[in-house]
Order: sequence, then structure tokens, then C-alpha cells
Amino acid sequence: MRKKLIAALFMLLACSCVGMTLSAPRASHEELRKRAQKLYNDGNRKEALEVFKKLALDPAADPKLLGNDLNMAVACYQNLNRVNETDEFREAFITVHEKSWRPLFAAAESYFGAQHYGYIVAGEFHRGHHRGGGRYVNAYERDRVRALQLMDQALKLTAGEPDKNALSLFYLRFAGMLMGYRGYAEAWRLQYLTDLGELPDYGEGYGYYYGSRSSGAPVHEDGTPVFHKLPAGYEQAGTDGERWRWMLMQAVEMSPQRENEVLSQFASFHYQQFGVQTMAYYGRYWQRRGDDDGKKDESGTYALHTLSETETITRLATGIKRFELPDEFNFIKIYQKIADNPQTGHGEQALHKLAAIFANRRQYDKAADYWKRSIREYGPGQNEQKKKQVDQILGNWGQFDSVMTHPAGKGATVEFRFRNGNRVELEAHEIHVKTLLDDVKAYLKSNPRQLDGNKMNISNIGYRLVHNNQKKYIGRRAASWGLDLKPRPRHFDRRITVTTPLQKAGAYLLTARMAGGNASKIIIWLNDTVIVKKPLDKKTYHFVADAVTGEPIAKANVEFFGYRQEYLDRKIALGRRHNVHTTNFAEFTDADGQVIRPLKKDERDYRWIIIATTEEGRFAYLGFTRLWHGNYHDREYNKRRVFLVTDRPVYRPKQPVKFKFWVRNAKYDQEDVSNFANRQFTVRIDNPKREKVFEKSFKSDEYGGINGEWLLPKDATLGIYSLHIPDMGGGSFRVEEYKKPEFEVTVDAPDKPVMLGEKITATINAKYYFGAPVTKAKVKYKVLRYDHDSRWYPYGRWDWFYGSGYWWFAYDYEWYPGWRHWGCMRPHWWWWPASRTPPEVVMENEVEIGEDGTVKVEIDTGPAKELHGDTDHRYEITAEVVDLSRRTIVGKGKVLVARKPFKVYAWVDRGHYRVGDEIRADFSAQTLDNRPVKGKGKLNLYRIRYRDAKPVE
Repeated sequence: MRKKLIAALFMLLACSCVGMTLSAPRASHEELRKRAQKLYNDGNRKEALEVFKKLALDPAADPKLLGNDLNMAVACYQNLNRVNETDEFREAFITVHEKSWRPLFAAAESYFGAQHYGYIVAGEFHRGHHRGGGRYVNAYERDRVRALQLMDQALKLTAGEPDKNALSLFYLRFAGMLMGYRGYAEAWRLQYLTDLGELPDYGEGYGYYYGSRSSGAPVHEDGTPVFHKLPAGYEQAGTDGERWRWMLMQAVEMSPQRENEVLSQFASFHYQQFGVQTMAYYGRYWQRRGDDDGKKDESGTYALHTLSETETITRLATGIKRFELPDEFNFIKIYQKIADNPQTGHGEQALHKLAAIFANRRQYDKAADYWKRSIREYGPGQNEQKKKQVDQILGNWGQFDSVMTHPAGKGATVEFRFRNGNRVELEAHEIHVKTLLDDVKAYLKSNPRQLDGNKMNISNIGYRLVHNNQKKYIGRRAASWGLDLKPRPRHFDRRITVTTPLQKAGAYLLTARMAGGNASKIIIWLNDTVIVKKPLDKKTYHFVADAVTGEPIAKANVEFFGYRQEYLDRKIALGRRHNVHTTNFAEFTDADGQVIRPLKKDERDYRWIIIATTEEGRFAYLGFTRLWHGNYHDREYNKRRVFLVTDRPVYRPKQPVKFKFWVRNAKYDQEDVSNFANRQFTVRIDNPKREKVFEKSFKSDEYGGINGEWLLPKDATLGIYSLHIPDMGGGSFRVEEYKKPEFEVTVDAPDKPVMLGEKITATINAKYYFGAPVTKAKVKYKVLRYDHDSRWYPYGRWDWFYGSGYWWFAYDYEWYPGWRHWGCMRPHWWWWPASRTPPEVVMENEVEIGEDGTVKVEIDTGPAKELHGDTDHRYEITAEVVDLSRRTIVGKGKVLVARKPFKVYAWVDRGHYRVGDEIRADFSAQTLDNRPVKGKGKLNLYRIRYRDAKPVE
């Protein structure tokens, strides 16, 4: 009612203000627009707004120009920080021009492109920022529905419109609004028909998050992907997806020159839904699959290069699936049609899209063919980018992978990835690191007017040598050699380990030149000495050790060179922005290779290069780095702590809450006394509304303890209560109602391990406690895949306390080539911090429950076999069942999936044998369901090279 009244007032104002313009000749409108635009361009937004409002609310104005008047008025509101007034103005504009389709179209676009957030204040929505708070909400869906209402209203007024181009644009934008906020991640929403009879309520919070990861393309109940068919007409469409299809078709019928534009939009949507790039959700595992060395089977179901142009492999809501794409929805064929008929544009873009699609499919020859065709038909592109794309696929190419430092005397290796080429020449040159550091120190001592980062960069020496061409730091050639290469077919990458002849400690610039191809460079570090830096309590600690053995190096000269900048007042500096101050000192390590020294206050402001050298020629450095120390000991030692214990974590109304506090200093090395004994403390309880519901003074006992009790009232607010000593600390407890569940949900899955690659059938059961199945309910289920660790370690003395395998101190060397085949991962215990591989969402779906109260879920472990075939897996199924009474009950189940029937681990009685020796060994076998089997037997030497060996007969 309020909006209608305001709209009427707007109309009266417009009529009174522009009464003379209603009968004025058309030229007066043009003059007004010119005047308003000039006012806007000159920054007079308030005056411009008044003129644009008069034009926009004039019933006699040209409908073709009203859209610009509306948009300019809204822009003025925004510039004047009066966004909250735009909705009333739009509604007034709609009321004035409700019989004309063009203004309604303009208003719909204005709503669709508006700021979709605001605040609810006193029950009313305030669009945009609002000073003084309120409840933050979003209007994404509400604005979309309002825009669709206006488009639907305008559609009924387009009959007889002679301007077919304008109608074509109208239909195209209508299609865009139907698709609005329903792209790749929200495509499932297109299966519903938006109710245009009622505006939805405002959403909580920020609304749509465009970066959210999709759970896969939507599917029908039978698991087949959802394709949106073309309906007979707008009214006959049963979903937003079908309306979208109809609008796109109408856009082409109204204007045939838009055909390729519409086809491009149609193909782009289906490429987002069904392209192989949707499997990028698998992250680094999928990438590793694409970069393997060719030793794995490449003819499997999920081998991308085996796809025909009518097939795809994509991530559906029920998991990864390979299937035939109908021609109507085959994005490859659609892009090919656009490229073959470029008269209506988009031909070049279609060729580029096809090249990217086939590159994603690892069908590189086809990708190169499309780039070549684009060059023939449209030219080489800016800076010959298309030719570079072809060379990237067909040319001889090689690149070093990043590498860690190596211990001197052990030989350095580096991973090299290449394609197409048959030979590579390698060359290593020494790098004068000491000279470079001396130059950096001299440069800083010179107090330059402005610091040049290129002259100070010692963390990336390779950048200085290669990109800045600082050849003075490149020394003599230390080694050169060549390697014959065996490239993989189809332009696939191959990775090899290059063993260098480098042994001497130092830094080397290693260059690889592919025969007839590119050059790649990398810095190889061979260390004989290392420096370890650590902050102590009010001191700094540096440890110098042998890089191979870890033995401390005594009497090593540790030089500290630091600099800091002093920024100057511009008026005083006379063009100089700052002064550079430097300091330099050195100390010798003690017999344990240590330098422990107190840190001066001003030294924390410097950035340091730390260099360790010995008379025997050892050399190591750190930098640039900071020197600092902590004061943790004193702060933690003297910290006042409040400990709280309640007799239970959750209470019901009318139950007593019993609590006890202890107030102590964290001085655990002192006697069991408290500085807070026999003192008065106030205990306070706040309800979930942050209202004080209890406050009482207590006297602590000799240990600083406080006992108390509070009876929850019958009408206690549900939620989290705060129980604390004001300004000191405390904790919380919950108050909840409890109602016994009326039904239970279970997930029946195989109780024995399943072989990797097989399909698993799990059954979700929902039954009432009196025995009848739950019917007419919705089931939302999710399947997660985890890496499963099925290793078993022999029993240790303290396993009962620390966990199985607590004594296993060997490190994991996953970075070392081949370690995954012969190494043995150390266990991780619940109390030991460790990075965990995040679970993978295999499928996620919502279905109606069956008449028997069950839903069957089929899980295909084929993708895991293809992508993660070297590990065991655990699949967890979580089901949420919501019955007609809206009660939600959750059930879970899991199943183990393994790549081998069982594992064997062997331990021998001594470490050195001759080939052919027969040895005694203790071995332990572990079945897939983690049941250990112990025994003794005889093994030949070759049989115990791998901890993960075949079963012993």
C-alpha cells in the first residue's frame, strides 16, 4: 500500500512538473535530455536527477528512449548515495508505463542489475548500505522474480511490434534472466518453474556465492543427465529450463543474424555442464593422471584421449559418468556449426573454444588443427598468439620441475618434463654466490636514493641471472652432457629424472636445450653446510651443521649483515625519500655449532643476511630475514587462567546447572597453592539473548575453587548460555528440549572390503520405531571418498596409551621419486598435527523415498581406480530423511575399497645379505578390514625389497 501511494505521488509530481511538456513538441524532450546529460557530465547529479525523473515519468515520452532516462535517474540516485529510493522510483515508472512493453523491459533490466543487498529496518527493506545497522539480507531471488514478472507482463504487450531486432534482444535478455544466478553451480534450479504470482522473501546474508563448487550436473531419478527440451510455446513450458530454450529460439526467429550468438550461449551452457573440465574437481590427482610417465594403462573407461566427438566424461550429481551426448545438446557439434557458418559472427571464438575443448580432452592434434584453421581464416592473432599455441602443442618442449636442495657429494637429480623432442642437451655453470652477496652489501652500504629490488634480490637468484641477464655472476662451465629422449605419442608429456654429474657444494645454473625446441633453466643447490635459526626467550639461536650428517660445525664464522630504511620528511630530504643504515658483525660458533646471543632492541628493525664460512671452504647463507625473540615464557607463566567444569554439557529447562571454577596462575612448577584463594568472585550467567539471568558472589576455597548451582526456569530460553567470571573468563553450556525420535535411518553397505573398480550398492532405510517404513519423505544423501590407510604396525609396549605404531619414527619421503612404491608411511595419531587430504564429494542428490522406506545408491569406484589406483579408499554415505512432519533424522554408513586383497610387511634379523641368500624374516599380513595375521616364513632377497609385498605362500 505504501509503495502504491508513493507511486501515485510520483505521478502527480511528474504531471505537475512537466505539464507544459505534455503538449510541447517532441523537440522539448530532446532538449531536456541534452540538458540533463550535460548536468550529469558536469557532476551536478542532483539537478540531473530531477530532469531525468521528469522525463522518465512522462507518459508522453518516447518509449524507445525511456530506458535511458530510467537508467540515468538510477545512476544519479546511486551517485547521491540514495540507493534506497530507487525501488520506489522504479515502481512509479512501471505504474506510468504499464501499457508499454519497452519501459517494462527497461525496468526489468534495472531490477535485474540492481544492488541485490540491503537491510531490514523496522520491517522494511532498505536497498544498499544503511547507517545504523539492521538485519543484513539479500534480494537476489526477489529481484530476479520481479524482473521476470515485468518481462512476462511486457511479453503480452509485444504483439504487433514491427521492430524484430528489438524483439530479438528482448527475448535474448528474457532468456538471460531465466538463467540468472543459475549457472554451472546452480543449474539444478532450472528444473523448477518460477512462480511469478508471488515475490519470494528476502534471503539471509550475502546470498549467492559465485565461486562455489558444483556438486555435478543434475540428473533424473534414473541417473540420466537433465537436458532441457524445447516446448511448443511459452505457456506450455514446464520448467525454467524449457522457458529458457523457448526464449533463445524466439530470439533467432525474430532476428536470424543472432543465430550464432544464441548457439554460442546454448553451447557454452552445455559445455559448462558436461565438459570434461568438470572433473577438475579432483584437483591435483587428476592433474597427476594427466602428467604420468605413460607406464599406466591408457585405454580405460576414463581415458580422455579415447573420447569420440559424440561422447563426454563429466561429473554428474551421482558421480563421474561417460555417455553419449545427443546431437541437440552436443556442444562440440554446435561450436562446429558456428565455425562452419560464420556469417552471423562468433566463428573465430568458436574455433578457439573447440581448440580448448580438445586440449582438455588430451586430443592435442585436433586442438592444433583448430588453431591452424583459425590462423588461415582469421589471421595469426595479436603477437602471433595462435602460432604460439600451435607450437606449444606440436613443438619440441621441455621444462624442469621445481627442485629442493641436495646434499653435496651425493649427486644432484632433477625432474624434467618434455614432449615431442628426441634429444636434450644439458649444461651446468657455477654461480658466484659470494660475489653476488658482496655486491648486495656494497649496494646497501652506498645508501642509494631509492632501493632497487632487482639489485637486492637474493631469494630468487635464477630470476636475476635469466631475466636480468646478470652474466657477471655466472662462472665456468662445470658439466655438459646430452640425453636421448623417447617422447610419448599424441604429444603427451613424459617426466624423467635427470641425474647430474654435480658433486661439489655450490649453486649451479642448469640449462636444458631441446633439439629444435625451447630452453629451460633452473638453479641447482648442493649444500655441504646449513644454518638453522630459531628465536629463544629474549635471545636468538643459530646452529651451523653439516648438511649430510647433521654434525655441528665448530668455529664457523657467522657474519650478520643488516640494513634498515629511515624514511625522511620530504621537505628536509631534498629529493631523497629515505636513508639506508647498515650494520655488520660476526661471531664464531661454539663446540656444538651454536651461536646464542641476546638481541639488541634496534636489531629487530633490520633485515639480515647471515653467512656462515669456515677455513676449509664451507659456505652457507640465509637472507633476507628478521631477527626476533619472544617473551612467551613470562607472559604464559604469569597468565591468569580460569577453568570451568559443569556437570553436563546440555541441560533441559527445570534442571539444575552445577558448576565449578578454578582461578589460578599458570605457574605449574610451584606448590599446589593459589594466589586467588579465599577471595570474593562474582559469577554471572547470560542467556542466548545476552541477557543476565544469574549473578552471585562466591568465596573461593584454598585452591582458588568456586562451587555453585543454578536452577534453570521452566521457560528458559533455548540455546547457548555463557557462564563466566566477568573480566576474567569462563565457558558455556547449552539448553535444549529433547524429543525422542519417531523413526531411525540406517545405511546398509557391504561389511567386507570391496575391490577397487567395482560398483557398490548401498541401501538407505528409514523405519518408524513401531516397525512400519517411512513413506512420503525426501532423502538427501551425500557420498564422500577418503584415502584409507590400512597399514598395520607390530604391537608396541605403550600402544594402549599413545596409539598403534607410536614408536614408528621414520620420516615420510613422498617427495623422493619412487618412494611410494617401497616406502612405508608413518602413522599419525589423534594428538599429532598432520595435514589430511580433504574428502572428495562423489555424489550428492535429493530423491523421494520408496514405498518400502528405502533408497538404493550405486557408487562406481571406477573413477577412483583410474585416478587414485595406488591407494585404498573409504566411502562414507550420509543420508538425511525428512518426513511429512518435517522431522530430520540422519544416518551414516561406510565401506572400504582396496586395491589388493591384503598386505604383507616383513622385518629381517639383519641388514646386509648377498644376492641369492635365503633369510629368515618375521612378517605380518593385514587384511583389508584391518585384521592382522602374524607368522614366520622364508623369503628370498628379491621378495623383501618392498615393504608392500605380495603375499608369502
